[in-house]
Amino acid sequence: MASSEDDEDVIVAVTAETTSLIACYYQYFVEKTVCHDSILSGSAHVDEVLNGHDARCQNSFRMEKHVFWLLCELLQEKQLLRHSKGVRVEEKVAIFMLAVGHNERNRILQERFQHSGETISRHFNAVLDAIVQLADDFLQPAGPCTPDEIRDNPRFYPYFKNCVEAIDGTHIPAMVSEEEQPIYRNRKGFIFQNVLVACSVDLQFHYVLAGWEGSAHEGRVLDSALTRSDKLIVPKGKFYLGDAGFALTPSFITPYRGVRYHLKEYGEIAQKMPKNYLIFDTHHYGMQLNVLLEYLKGDSLFLKIVLACCIIHNHIRKECINNFFMDGEDVTTIPETDPGIPEDNNEGARLGRNKERDLASELRTSIANAMWNNYRRRRRTI
Repeated sequence: MASSEDDEDVIVAVTAETTSLIACYYQYFVEKTVCHDSILSGSAHVDEVLNGHDARCQNSFRMEKHVFWLLCELLQEKQLLRHSKGVRVEEKVAIFMLAVGHNERNRILQERFQHSGETISRHFNAVLDAIVQLADDFLQPAGPCTPDEIRDNPRFYPYFKNCVEAIDGTHIPAMVSEEEQPIYRNRKGFIFQNVLVACSVDLQFHYVLAGWEGSAHEGRVLDSALTRSDKLIVPKGKFYLGDAGFALTPSFITPYRGVRYHLKEYGEIAQKMPKNYLIFDTHHYGMQLNVLLEYLKGDSLFLKIVLACCIIHNHIRKECINNFFMDGEDVTTIPETDPGIPEDNNEGARLGRNKERDLASELRTSIANAMWNNYRRRRRTI
């Protein structure tokens, strides 16, 4: 008798649970209430922006209208993206640009484009994968020729005639597991990845190496870039410019340490410094392209997003050039101290590095002396 009552209780419980599940299914999938019911759909919003004032496209999608159209056409021509049911390529790219350009969250994009979170995520990743596949087209290694921006500028030529690009590193927030967080924590206590980039004088990225731990020294990251399969290539007889965080070698010329960039800004301090050092570091800073690295500093959390941002930047520079850099005369300083290059206990390697440093130092001194002599010559003619 008790067993029969227990069976009845089980049947009643199962029936109640099944009824509840059916009711939920009916409510959410059969007679569901429409959530995204705005009159302005995502497609209509994109059309409104692209057909409106030029500033709207720049503010929303971080590029001019014709640059946006060219990017969409390029992705379609290479068959990397195509229109899908209810979502055009232009809308997909707009979703991606709002996400990486303004750090918009998925929920905000759902409301803006009137799509579900799954649809937003799917199209974002589709555009990301498509743009990354353009890397071979937009990230080309430096060539052996002197860039026009150097050859045509008496401030840089002939001193930097053998300079092809500038390199520098930047820290970008990283999302890693709890076990990996200690090695990705930089000296300021934040979870970052260390990204090394090489930039040309016309403000385009030519090499990007992302994913290194935030605690890694720039010298280690550069060593990795020079030894990996897709390595950073230094043309024979040429050199890159880098900051004081890198080792001085014939292939990577760094500024003098502790030297102020501007003669007029520091009065008595500048008078105590060797003038050729001051002149060299002033010109070195003008060539180093620190301003370009600000494009990378954002909320990008994945390696592909970093690469995609660089590719998009190059596309914008290619289609809409704005020569703002060469007019700048910002004042900055080189840190008096730095973390130091990791030591190598190998005696042969250390001797080889010392010889390279001596050769690079001679090259840097010859450039500095030529700058100083030319500066004095021009002062006498004034």
